[in-house]
Amino acid sequence: MSEVKSGDAWAEFWSGAHSIYVNARHAQVHYERIAGDLVRLLASRARPRVLDWGCGDALCAPAVAAACGELLLYDGVGAAQQRLRQRFGGVAGIRVLDDAEWAALPAHSVDVVVLNSVAQYLSRAELGRLLDDFHRIVHADGEVIVADIIPPSAGMLPDIFSLLSSGARHGFFLAACAGLFRTFFSEYRRIREREGFSTYEETEFLELLSRRGFAATRLTANVGFNQQRMTFRARPRAH
Repeated sequence: MSEVKSGDAWAEFWSGAHSIYVNARHAQVHYERIAGDLVRLLASRARPRVLDWGCGDALCAPAVAAACGELLLYDGVGAAQQRLRQRFGGVAGIRVLDDAEWAALPAHSVDVVVLNSVAQYLSRAELGRLLDDFHRIVHADGEVIVADIIPPSAGMLPDIFSLLSSGARHGFFLAACAGLFRTFFSEYRRIREREGFSTYEETEFLELLSRRGFAATRLTANVGFNQQRMTFRARPRAH
């Protein structure tokens, strides 16, 4: 399979220490929401084999694994792979993949692929190659869930609103306010302003999926708290 690497600046950012979550409560709530949304999306399948590609720390992976036959976790950042192995090594139903194991996945060996909050860090060419890989490994009756796609009009305000509103609902509002202040002076903000995100209109993203061999629809709700972003369900078309 092709090797997919995000831009050097973003890759370096995610490899190092960062404060993208304002505190431990924020991180826990974030991953709980993602896990709950994914479990609902998997509910129509009986014990699927699921690959979460670019999963980050996946704090609530056991909740997703309970809805799966097997949950495969992969993140291209070496430090994240180490944390995943430390957290989930030996946990029943969860398998953490390294780079070689990801590259060696057989054709049509996965029922569902999840790509959540990753596409914005990839160029269009990188994402296209990754979708080709997904098309190869997913079952003919499987699907790819691509979540947290950012429209060009979004900007930073929806991210700020999402953080503050979730902080107010889940008990970390003051920490969220302090986190926003830190972010203003952070490397994350500097990289985002300099490198930007890959953004897509809905029709553009549907066309991209179609060109890569998928029949896709946009779901009514995004995975996670930020409902200004988009989630798509893509199923491989028969050749």
